[in-house]
Amino acid sequence: MIENIEQIKKDYEFDKTDVERILSIKDIMQGYADEFIERFYRFIFRFPEASKFLKNEEIINRHKIKVKEWYLKLFEGNYNLEYFLRLNKIGEVHVNIGLPTHYVNASFNFVRRFIIEKINYHIGSGEERNQIVASIGKLLDMNLDIITMAYREEELSKLAVMSKFEKSLFYISRKFADILDIAVLVALIIVALLVFALFFYDLYKLTFGVVDFEYGILSLLGALLIMWAVGELMSEEIKHFKGGGFALYVFIGIALAAMIRKILIASLSAEKSVELLYYSAVILSLGVVFWLIKNKENRS
Repeated sequence: MIENIEQIKKDYEFDKTDVERILSIKDIMQGYADEFIERFYRFIFRFPEASKFLKNEEIINRHKIKVKEWYLKLFEGNYNLEYFLRLNKIGEVHVNIGLPTHYVNASFNFVRRFIIEKINYHIGSGEERNQIVASIGKLLDMNLDIITMAYREEELSKLAVMSKFEKSLFYISRKFADILDIAVLVALIIVALLVFALFFYDLYKLTFGVVDFEYGILSLLGALLIMWAVGELMSEEIKHFKGGGFALYVFIGIALAAMIRKILIASLSAEKSVELLYYSAVILSLGVVFWLIKNKENRS
């Protein structure tokens, strides 16, 4: 598919007029190459896992050279087979190192905004500006298409070597995983409603004097803490359902909230000093696990 570059250009309605428009801003845009690199790396190092792929100065400097080379060639006007094959190679490298496509898409969004910013500054508004922006948009879309093509080919190649039974099992597993995610989300809604009910039950007991005032206040605080933790867990599950990762530390946070509630209530009774020691030991253990997981995620 990559060899049929004329068809790719035709699909994007990219023609000689677009090339001429891009060449008209070549000198302007290439003059901003250094600024582009500086701002681009400030942008990508906002990604949580950027340091995982750009581990040291040597890799960063080598990467900067390659990105600057790609940026300069973007305005050269030589959009031939060699140009497209180079883009495909970039995509293959991204696949090999395991770079998420989200990072690629977000980076291209930055590139588009940077270029439009400079076009607006030098050309202003008007039909000429709109035509140049449209041509640049087509070129960037083609670049992104070719680079991400490697991801699609990687997935297709994995499917190609599967037997019919393995493919069926693969699709069933994906569907079952989606069903499990929905089931977990529904279960969390039910749990959230029950915790909500627990909060109002404790409020009822406090209001009508069923329990001591001090006991009631601590029970309410404990229920509120658990409600907050369940809310956090639901937020993380929604992110996971949309395709994001899952924060394991939130589960630990719920366990901590439940144990803290027990300690708040048990602290009112002098007879439960042994239980308090047990609870404290559990909270200490959970706290250490929580800190280790959270610290690891922050470093990543």
